[in-house]
Amino acid sequence: MLKHVQAFLLVLGIFGSVLCHAKETAIPPNIVVILTDDLGYGDVSHLNPDSKIQTPHLDALAAEGVTALDAHSPCAVCSPSRYSMLTGRYAWRGVLKAGRLSPWAEPVIEPNRATLATLLDGAGYDTAFFGKWHLGFLWPWKDGVRPPKEELGGEKSTATNAMFDWSKPILGGPVGAGFDYYFGVDVPNMPPYAYIENDKLTCNPVDMNGHNLKVLLNAGYIHGSGPGQEGWNLENIMPELTRRVVDYIGNHAKKVDPFFVVFSTTSPHTPIVPTKEFQGKSGAGHYGDYVVQTDDAIGQVVAALKKAGVFENTLVIVSSDNGPEEFTRRLVETNQHSPAGHLRGMKRDLLEGGHRVPLVASWPDGGIAGGRRIDATISLTDLFATFAAITGSKIPKGDAEDSINLLPALRENKAVRDTLVYHAANGKLALREGDWVYLRRGGNLREPDWYLRDRGVDALPDTTLLFNLADDPRQLKNLAESNPERLAAMEEKLKSIER
Repeated sequence: MLKHVQAFLLVLGIFGSVLCHAKETAIPPNIVVILTDDLGYGDVSHLNPDSKIQTPHLDALAAEGVTALDAHSPCAVCSPSRYSMLTGRYAWRGVLKAGRLSPWAEPVIEPNRATLATLLDGAGYDTAFFGKWHLGFLWPWKDGVRPPKEELGGEKSTATNAMFDWSKPILGGPVGAGFDYYFGVDVPNMPPYAYIENDKLTCNPVDMNGHNLKVLLNAGYIHGSGPGQEGWNLENIMPELTRRVVDYIGNHAKKVDPFFVVFSTTSPHTPIVPTKEFQGKSGAGHYGDYVVQTDDAIGQVVAALKKAGVFENTLVIVSSDNGPEEFTRRLVETNQHSPAGHLRGMKRDLLEGGHRVPLVASWPDGGIAGGRRIDATISLTDLFATFAAITGSKIPKGDAEDSINLLPALRENKAVRDTLVYHAANGKLALREGDWVYLRRGGNLREPDWYLRDRGVDALPDTTLLFNLADDPRQLKNLAESNPERLAAMEEKLKSIER
């Protein structure tokens, strides 16, 4: 039985006209979004000829689908990017103006705000979210009272199991944001060190010292202590999440309702924990091995779609929540591998490497195929308007105000965006307008001397920056002083978008 008969009949009625490039079909597409964590533009082998990491599964999907060469995460750090992808709204319009969420954070998606899940639920889809959430939960505090901040420990959690009543549901989260089903972890390096299924932990938690958890690469850190599953093993997370996604696809592929799946991987973000099967499989250390494992998970999902006979009529989108982590700069020195590829910048900053991300899309029945490469500027914020167009859904008034339909770009490489706002981790903004990008002062990380030397570039001044990416894709020449009128005009444009 259909969950939403009227919505489904509406989709059937408009499907042929909305999808004028698609094959004749009475079935709306399944949609699978795989959002990797900190995967860099240069980590994908078909985007970086010099990569010391091979990603054959993502390369194969690109050979069947479409690769976007100018795709951007909504922010250069994770929580704001995830908010924007799910809501179609720049995160700096809400509470996520800077930074990302700390342990035990509460939900940041506003009550009653439309999300991708509520949009597609209204179009008759079964919806499921697997993996990292990092957008907050309403945790079941004992007696319903959240302890003072000093007792929770801030970034270094000091929470204990006695602070919670786990017999009560964990509200908010993916289910609170409209998904029918959820299985995953809030953040792998933050407590609780346990799986959450819908609104419950899957274990009877005990107090855990996160620093005792095994991490192969000494990069990033575990955020203190808190409740968790006894014997918790970080290496098991990615295999378990992947298995759950594959099983979901197999179980739902033959149902009448189409499905919408978000697979939010915990890799290759720290903690770096590739399983033994993948250790030594790359030329970029344990980090590279974890990228290889991430690619294998992508391959398993695609294989599950093909085995179920639904790949042709499934829109698959694979991307990343931001650029590569700061510590991966060392791979340039130690392994001659650049996680950002030819781009300058890393996670958190406004330079291109902080937010220009890999994006591969495939939907053979919908005209997104052929191994094409497109150079239209697009953003993960645009998924909302795109999915609305595919399903013929009306976007609620006041929602998804920053989202633009990507179908013309993915099918015909047509420009869909006149402007795009970049968002740094420290809250600084930048404006992309055509080939020009204007970066407000203070939105970039300091680049180490050895990193600059190895890449043969000079340090950028701590000032306002203006680049023409068509002439200077590596962002070496600041044109701010020589183009004062353009600089002023772009600042005014950015101010008008902020209003």
